[in-house]
Amino acid sequence: MGQIAQRFAMPKGTVQSIIEHYRATGDVAPKPQNPGRKPAFKGEALARLASDVEHNPDATLEELRDRSGLRVSLVAVHNTLKKLRFARKKSLYVRTSSDGPT
Repeated sequence: MGQIAQRFAMPKGTVQSIIEHYRATGDVAPKPQNPGRKPAFKGEALARLASDVEHNPDATLEELRDRSGLRVSLVAVHNTLKKLRFARKKSLYVRTSSDGPT
């Protein structure tokens, strides 16, 4: 392992991890990275939320969440609206322009 590490200029621990991974899986490809939490709203639910906001721009986050039928937090609804480029203006949600910062 020391000679391999020296040859490829990497720590011995890395070589050991690669060898253990090869013994366990038969492959030296890197492990897949965790992409993070899955989105609460996707597909049909995302389209329904966008439509609901356009038809009810004065709705609160709680009302939007209740009408979505999903068990999600208010923060998830807020973050999804932000991703859809909706911004709260006084008491209405409106789409932001594509010129400004996101």
